[in-house]
Amino acid sequence: MNRRLLYLLLAAFTTILTFWACDNEDPWSPYQSKASLSHNTKGWDETTITLKTSGDIRFTWEAVIVEGYEWASFNSSSEQISTTGKVGNNATIYFDANDTAVSRSATVFIKFSDGYNTTLSFTQLVKSENTSYDRAWGEQPAHTSGANLVHKTYYTTLSNGQYVRNYSICYDTDKLVSRWVAYPLHEVYTNGRSYPGGGSGRTDAWAFDDAITEYYNGGYQIVEYEYTDPVIPQSKQQNIVEGAYGTGDSRGHMLPSASRYSTWMTNAQTFYATNMMPQNSKFNSGVWATVENGARKNVCADTLYVVVGTLFEGAKTFTARGRTITRPTHAYKLLLRTKSGNSKKSISQITDPNEIKAIGFLFANESNAVSYQQAVVSIKEVEERTGFTFYQNLNPAIADKVKSQKNINDWSF
Repeated sequence: MNRRLLYLLLAAFTTILTFWACDNEDPWSPYQSKASLSHNTKGWDETTITLKTSGDIRFTWEAVIVEGYEWASFNSSSEQISTTGKVGNNATIYFDANDTAVSRSATVFIKFSDGYNTTLSFTQLVKSENTSYDRAWGEQPAHTSGANLVHKTYYTTLSNGQYVRNYSICYDTDKLVSRWVAYPLHEVYTNGRSYPGGGSGRTDAWAFDDAITEYYNGGYQIVEYEYTDPVIPQSKQQNIVEGAYGTGDSRGHMLPSASRYSTWMTNAQTFYATNMMPQNSKFNSGVWATVENGARKNVCADTLYVVVGTLFEGAKTFTARGRTITRPTHAYKLLLRTKSGNSKKSISQITDPNEIKAIGFLFANESNAVSYQQAVVSIKEVEERTGFTFYQNLNPAIADKVKSQKNINDWSF
C-alpha cells in the first residue's frame, strides 16, 4: 500500500469534515444516516465482512480503510482502501484467512453527504484451537483441513437483543452437503415465535446461504444477499429454493427449524441450502424427528451442545436443477451437556467426567432406519467413523471418558 497516498486521502477527508455540520438530520428528512458492520469479530478462516448503510436514499456515502489496509480491501482481487455508494447500498470488505499467531484489527471511516460520519472497527481472530473465541463454544468440533471443506459460522440477533452465534458448519463444496452442523440449544433460541411484520414460528424461507429475508404476503421474500462475493458461492450450493430434489428425498434440516424460533432471521437461517441434506422422507419424518424432539426435551440452563452430521460410505450422486449432489448414506446426532443442567460452568472448565453426560445416534439414511434405542452410539465411535474430532473444548484429561458414554437412561426421550 502507498502510505503517502493514504495520508493524502485522510488529509482530504479531514479538510472536508471541518466544513461539515455535526447534526446528521435535515429538518425535512425523517431518515437518519447510519452505518454498521455485519460483525465485530470474525474467525481466523472467515474472509469477508459487510459494511451496511441506511438512511435517506438521496444521499451518498464514502468509506476508507484507515487501519488494517495492509490486509483488508474493498476489492476481492486487489488493494482498494476506499469505495463509495448510495445510501441503502452495502459494501463488502475482503481479507485472507489469518494464519498468523496474532489477531488483527481494521478500522473503517465512513462519511455521508448529509454531514454524518462515523468510525467502525472489527477484529479477525488468530488461528488457534484454544482461543477464547472457541473455548466458550461447547459444541465446536475441531477444524479439519481439506481443499473442499469450508468452515463457517452464522450469527443472529435473538428476541432479547443478544447478538450470538446461530450455528457453525463444515461444508463440503464437492458434495454440496455439510459434513457437520454444530449448534447450542437453549431456550433463548426458541423463545419468541412472533416476528415484526408478520409470521410466527417456521418461516419456510428456503434460500441460498446468507440471504436476508422477511415476511411477505403470508410467505417470505428475499430482500438481498449479505455478500456480493460469498465464501460459499451459490453455484456450490444445492438449489433447494424451488422445491425438493425430485428424488423422493426431503430437504432435511441438520439444525431443525423447531430449535430456532426466537426471531425471523434466527429461524430463516435454518432454511439455508448449506443446512440441508438429502434425507429419506420416511426417515426424516419418523425416527429422525423423534430424536430431534427428544433433544429439545434435554435443554438446560447450562446449554445443550449438539452436532449433526453426515456419512458418505459408498454414497451415490444425483442431479437436481443442474447441481450434482452426493446423497449421504448415514446421518448422526451427538448430544452433550452437564448432568446437573445448572452448574454455571462452561464445558472447558469441567475436570470431572461424571459432571458431563454425552450420547450419539447413528442411522442409515433409509426408510427402514432402526429405532433410536438401536441407533445409540458413543461420540467416540462416530469420531472413528468420520475422522472428525468433536467437542474439542472438553478438558483433554476427561475427553475420552466423556466421549465413550452412551447411556440412554441418562436422557429424556
